[in-house]
Amino acid sequence: MIKRAQGRKKLFAVKNFKKRWFRLTNHELTYSKGSDCSALCTIAVDKILAVEKVQEDSFHMQNMFQVIQPERVLYVQANNSVDEKQWGDVLSNICRSNHDRLMTYHPAAYINGEWMCCNSQSECQEGCTPASGSKQICLTKADVDSDREMERIHSLFLANIDKLEKMRDSCVIDSVYQGPGFEPHIHIEDHKSCYKTVQSIMDEVITLEQHHKKYVERVQRETQYGSEHSPIGDDNYMFGGQYGELLTDR
Repeated sequence: MIKRAQGRKKLFAVKNFKKRWFRLTNHELTYSKGSDCSALCTIAVDKILAVEKVQEDSFHMQNMFQVIQPERVLYVQANNSVDEKQWGDVLSNICRSNHDRLMTYHPAAYINGEWMCCNSQSECQEGCTPASGSKQICLTKADVDSDREMERIHSLFLANIDKLEKMRDSCVIDSVYQGPGFEPHIHIEDHKSCYKTVQSIMDEVITLEQHHKKYVERVQRETQYGSEHSPIGDDNYMFGGQYGELLTDR
């Protein structure tokens, strides 16, 4: 994507636009010159005050959004309207529980000594427009069962392992041949990074499933019918062997 210089290094630096490679995790947003380059800037997710769209007349550019921080604003232009919405939604959701989220913001940029949206000349002026979700902010964190959530995620990956294999294979095929009549199976920006990520996910899913199979087999060997773990009349013990066969066939 393309970002506007934040002027972090020089006080009177010209704030031009440059193409950068963005990465987002649960803890930080970073951008660099390329996929294999070190980060030029790191923004902690818990320091993001709001993520909002930017009016087109600010820079005469479409598909722009802003990442508002305590001391500066990062303006970013996405490749298209779909990417703009996806990045905006993900960033907004990941920092929705931040305690310092803004209730209002400026939909336009601060240029030539004034906010283009409200004509206020103070750069520190409070926002003139309600921020997205400002009426729905909830500071109460949900009680999440992390073990159950991890089990659910593992089950989803395992059930769609064939789709992961197709994505991995597409990375290889698309990176090898892109000649006349070429039509990519899946639109992938960085084949190398995508291949490594998908392969890592598949390796972990398969490893976890193998450990689970061994655990089930061990429990079946050690559990005695009529014991505390398998009382008389418990049908689960009777179907234990059948369950183990189902796991082995996967």
